[in-house]
Order: sequence, then structure tokens, then C-alpha cells
Amino acid sequence: MISRHRPSRVLLGLAGAAAVLAGVLGSSAAASAAPLVDISVVGGADAAAGAPSTGMPVMNPDGPTQLQVTGSGFQSVAGGFGGIYVLFGWVDPTGSWQPSAGGATGTTYRYAMDDEAAPQGYQQFLSFPGGATEASASGGVLGADGAWATTITVPGPVFQTFDRENNEITVDCVATQCGVITIGAHGVANANNESFTPVTFAQPAPAVSPTPSSTPTPAGGAASASPSAEATTVALETTSGQDDSTLPLVLAAGVLAVVVIAAVVVVLVLRRRRSAP
Repeated sequence: MISRHRPSRVLLGLAGAAAVLAGVLGSSAAASAAPLVDISVVGGADAAAGAPSTGMPVMNPDGPTQLQVTGSGFQSVAGGFGGIYVLFGWVDPTGSWQPSAGGATGTTYRYAMDDEAAPQGYQQFLSFPGGATEASASGGVLGADGAWATTITVPGPVFQTFDRENNEITVDCVATQCGVITIGAHGVANANNESFTPVTFAQPAPAVSPTPSSTPTPAGGAASASPSAEATTVALETTSGQDDSTLPLVLAAGVLAVVVIAAVVVVLVLRRRRSAP
């Protein structure tokens, strides 16, 4: 007769502990996976083809650019407070810029700020699903699998922001590397949701110098006079006008001279007649 023994409580406890440990390890591995962000320019070739962008997205150097931004591998906390911010700006390449590593806005990372009263789409907030902040999510809600999609507007290669002392700072994305930033929202630092994806700007179009217009040929077929010839003609016309204005004076002087000479001749003749015997 085969006897049946119930598993001991020790074995059951070890099995339960192993299951819990496996669950913790599995969730930690999923949370520690680096989040992935893909960016494409709205209306660009990649967006029209419906394919992920290849290389750095190229932005408009002379004005705003709208981007389609998608994320995967982010940590989604059902019913959790906050979510993620999607921003455009600069991060310090020399050290740990992330808030979870002690970084701070205005110091280790800077971004284009939006106006809450008249938002331009420079920054987006994506809420955790079912969280208390879901109603205020401007960019949507994270999926349970950590995937999301939103649009963000880049104001241009140069924008104004502020440092920790509220001093205005100019960020020039032509002189330094800029890109799309994701961080934990509402002051909740979360290393699993921090990322930086670089972008670049196209070169501005070169300035076009005006082309000198050619002088039209007269109806008769003869080429128009050169500028120097025209200048000479004007000078001659001016001189001629001056001569015409002084002509009466010259004539009057000539007549007066003739009269004087005639008078002298008459006086001389009369004197000779008187002196004759």
C-alpha cells in the first residue's frame, strides 16, 4: 500500500517565496528596460510613409516644427499620481542630467516653456491610466504596457527659458545639441521614464543677391546709351542751358562796344576837319 504524504509547510513556504522572488525579478527587469522614443516630422517623408524615422529628424531652421513622438518600454503605473512630461530642449552632456540622479531644470536640463493660458504645444503631459491627474493630461494617457503617442511643437532652433534663479537664458540649438526630453511628471522623479532623443536643424537657405536688370533695347533696335554716355549728355545739356541764358548779355556787350568805337571815330573826324586850313 502506497502511503500518501502531504507536502510539508516548509516546502510550501519555499515554493511561495520562489514565486514571489520570480515576480519581483520579472517586474524589476521590465522596469529597468530602457524606454524607447521614436520621432518623425509631421508632414515629412517618414511620416507620410508611415515608417519610423531613420537618423535624426531634421527640423525647420526658420520657424516652428511639429513632431510626432511615440514611446515604448516606459513604466506605466495604473492609478498612479502623475505620469511623464514630453519636452523639447537641452540636457547637460557632461554629467547626469536626470532628475532621478539629482539633476534639476534650469541647471542640468533646459526646455522650451509653454504658456498655460495659451499653450502652443511646446510641452505635453501624459498621465498614468486611471490616475487622479488623468483629466489634465494634454498629451494623452500611457497604455498599460508603457506605450504612448503624442505631438509636440518645436518653436525653432533658438528659444528662451529660465535658470534656477529665474534669470532668462537663450538656448541655441545650432550651437548645442537639443532634442526631445521625457521625465517624470508633477515632481515625481522616475528613472524608468527619463530619456533624451536628439534632433537636428536644417541649414538656413542662403540669401539670394538681387540680379541687376538689363536695360531694354529701344524699338528701333539700337542699344541704349551707357551710363557714362548718359552722364555726358546731361552735362552737355546743362552747359548748353547755361550758354543760352548768358547769350543776351554777350550781345548787349558787343553792341555797346560797336557804339563806343563809332563815337570815337566820329570825334576824331570832326577834330581833323576843324584843324584843316
